[in-house]
Amino acid sequence: MSLRIKFIFLLSTIFLVVVANTFIIYVLDKQGQAKLEAVIHTHDVLDESEKLYNQITNAETGQRGYLLTQDLNYLEPYYAALEQVKQHFLAINRLTLSNPEQQNTLAVIDELVDKKLAELALTVTLVMQNTPYAIEEAKAIVLTNEGKQYMDQIRKHILLFQNIERAKLEQQNADYQRNRLFITRFVTLQIPLIVTLLVFCAFYINSRLFKPLKLLIQNTEQLEKGERPKMLTINYNDEIGFVLKRFARMSDIVYKRTSKLNFQASHDHLTGVLNRTELKPALKQAISTCSKDSKLAVIFIDINKFKKLNDEYGHLIGDQILIETAKRITSSVRADDDVYRYGGDEFVIITHNIAKYRYVNAMITHLLARFDNPFVLEQLTLNISLSIGVALAPDHSLNHQHLLKLADQAMYHAKHESKNSYHIHNNRG
Repeated sequence: MSLRIKFIFLLSTIFLVVVANTFIIYVLDKQGQAKLEAVIHTHDVLDESEKLYNQITNAETGQRGYLLTQDLNYLEPYYAALEQVKQHFLAINRLTLSNPEQQNTLAVIDELVDKKLAELALTVTLVMQNTPYAIEEAKAIVLTNEGKQYMDQIRKHILLFQNIERAKLEQQNADYQRNRLFITRFVTLQIPLIVTLLVFCAFYINSRLFKPLKLLIQNTEQLEKGERPKMLTINYNDEIGFVLKRFARMSDIVYKRTSKLNFQASHDHLTGVLNRTELKPALKQAISTCSKDSKLAVIFIDINKFKKLNDEYGHLIGDQILIETAKRITSSVRADDDVYRYGGDEFVIITHNIAKYRYVNAMITHLLARFDNPFVLEQLTLNISLSIGVALAPDHSLNHQHLLKLADQAMYHAKHESKNSYHIHNNRG
């Protein structure tokens, strides 16, 4: 067998291994994309279900306002909420068409929503008659608590619906993480295999090519000395360099794509900070390592009047407010602190290694000072303020969900105190 054929066989073997590994990684990556899309789909279902319940609540709020004041201005949010209820229900129904169990739950919710909206419509119609008898009759309908019972049932079934989706989301996220881990391990195992082949190739080329080249040099030296050199036939092939470049390029593509998918799964697409999915495991891990001398602080942040700003200036300005808020929060914390977008206009900061409460006070004071300067967005100058609640571990709780709840409650306490303030939870309430 000629040297040329041996080289072709060796290089072909390396090439086939690279292609096979690249194909396997490509298939695994496509599976990962499908799993990520499933995670995003379930997030959409949960988001739409939450919006559906909020719009039902908005409709009830508008109805109560009109019933109490007979002010027609309350009917505008009432009718707007009715339209949104219809749209969100259709969206949920479309997203869960392939899930018979959730479709059955939606059918029950649909029936309850129809009854609730019918009760709201009846009271509104009676009040619109503008007679004392009709108004009293509408109030009597409200006092029967039938509407409240409908809302309780709607809340119960929506929570049941969401719990099923959250369980599915947890499983989907676990599947996605396993896929990412498998790709990482697969690539890690394949690198030694490729390196081994390359070492063997280098040894083979050295023995079959560079040794003859060395002999050629020796013969050249002999020629310089006036001695008769031995004539050699040298076969040279540069396909090895081509294969290595192709492998390096394909490995780089797979790495970048894997990094991008991991980033998208763990970070909020709008603000770039960590998303809510990453908060639970990170907080549990952080709580497990904290102590009285090295406390953990959960800082719950809400943008004041964000909904009003979003409604007044539009979603594009609202998105820019969220982006700028995330930037200012991120620039105000330490390098080892973590910033999460919790949902909507809410952010959570996890700060580590806190020795004294005054360190938290100083940090939040610095954070609030970052919002003294107004936001300049699309030729608009907006004053943005925050309400901040704080809970600490192990002082207030060692349960991650309870700690978040305490920080959330402290935030609402701060919101009632002033427009740009913070409140640290205390065990007295």
